[in-house]
Amino acid sequence: MTISLSILLLLFCYELPLIGFAPQSHIADIYFEPRETVERSGIFIISIEIETLNNMESKQAVQEQLKKEHKDVLTIIKLTNPMSYNNKNRTLLGWLGLNEKSPKEKMREDLREYFGKEEQRLTDYFNYDQAIGNSAGLAILLTELMINGTFQNHLPIAVTGAINGKGEVTAVGGIKEKIQIAEKSGFQYMIIPSENSKEAETFQKELDTNIQIFDVNHVDEAVEQINYLNEKY
Repeated sequence: MTISLSILLLLFCYELPLIGFAPQSHIADIYFEPRETVERSGIFIISIEIETLNNMESKQAVQEQLKKEHKDVLTIIKLTNPMSYNNKNRTLLGWLGLNEKSPKEKMREDLREYFGKEEQRLTDYFNYDQAIGNSAGLAILLTELMINGTFQNHLPIAVTGAINGKGEVTAVGGIKEKIQIAEKSGFQYMIIPSENSKEAETFQKELDTNIQIFDVNHVDEAVEQINYLNEKY
């Protein structure tokens, strides 16, 4: 009896913070204006605005609702029970302060490891830009290298890619939507992680885009590619 009561109490404590937590039905990926890391750098962060919607009956209803809000919807996903459960867990862990480091915090640590320190401008940037995610890592690293005189760039280039402390470029999510955003924004060139190259090739054909996409495994390859493009164009 005591064990049963303990289990019930544990479940109640788990659910209590989420009483009134509206059931999430859909997630929408929305166009987000690319941001230049530093004025005239030509390096643009490609991000996606993600909006979670509650109690929506269908994707069409979501589309109509977001259209009223003048939002450019790229993809709508209907949440399954496991997905909703995971979102619920993350919310609860966040309230309890038990979440792992955020992608932004991890990226900041990786940049600090790569350079051996954190310049004040990076500190200011992280404090200012609250919407930044780990997929901005490559763009920020390239910008720092450019500021330090490693290379120059005179072309607008869309960049997405996570990085580690060694400068290796790792995969990111939402590559289809990011290609769409780059295309909609008029970019001719885009740099992505090599780990995303196969799906990017598939999406390019599906979307019939004209943007030139270059994949890299390391920041040094990205620098070489930017130098090549600047020499050619």
